[in-house]
Amino acid sequence: MTDQAVHSAVSASAARLSWQAILAPLCTIAIAASLLGVAEYAARNQLVSPIILPAPTSVWKVLVEGMASGYFVDHLISTAGSLALGFTLGFLLAVSVAAILSSSPFIEKVFTPFIIAFQSMPKVAIAPLIVLWLGFGEASKIAIVVIVCFFPIMVNTMQGLQMRDRDHYELFMSLGASRSQLFFHMRLPHAVPYIFAGIHIGVIFSLIGAVVAEFVGGSAGVGFAMLQAKAQFDVPAVYACLLLLMALGLILHFIMSFAERRVSFWIHDMSRAAV
Repeated sequence: MTDQAVHSAVSASAARLSWQAILAPLCTIAIAASLLGVAEYAARNQLVSPIILPAPTSVWKVLVEGMASGYFVDHLISTAGSLALGFTLGFLLAVSVAAILSSSPFIEKVFTPFIIAFQSMPKVAIAPLIVLWLGFGEASKIAIVVIVCFFPIMVNTMQGLQMRDRDHYELFMSLGASRSQLFFHMRLPHAVPYIFAGIHIGVIFSLIGAVVAEFVGGSAGVGFAMLQAKAQFDVPAVYACLLLLMALGLILHFIMSFAERRVSFWIHDMSRAAV
């Protein structure tokens, strides 16, 4: 294949990817608008009970009024704050435990069964016990978030830390690298994709854990607001709370995706510099 043919093929592939990048969001918006239109039509013509599916316009009205009055803002801040602190603590704990367990096969064999046994217990069943221990409020919410996000991050981090490139490992050993240099300049950079795979799972689990905690023993938060709306048979308000949780989940996903792109470039550059 000539250089001109290769250049043409690369240009065609780049153009196709560019069109896909533009077309994909438009298709997403079109599908969402169509679903909202169908839901609005069904609700206004009473094809579906308003208890099951309220009109999207009524849900939007409740959401806007709740945000303007500060009601939803306060609950959203409570949920986001507990989630952020709990996830940060869970992430640090998971990475630390994974680093310790992966450093010694003996330690891993001793403690892994305890961790798996603890993780096997349903978190919904643990939540009331944690509320009894820590009481109603932020402490129990943060503890539940830590427990929920710990395991997926730890497992993925361990998997990444145990993966070793033989050529890189032999190079570092031939240069007399210490265990800390092996960890920070070889094992950790190689584990970054696995760590972020666990983070993407853990952050969604954290949101679920925060809402479960608010259901069980919260005094504030979007989950607590949803329970209040349900008790009042305010179905549009329940859907408004669901929209807030969906928006929060999307925001967290995009934040983690952005962080993954930034951290991956930085840590791989650090690894190459060390070599």
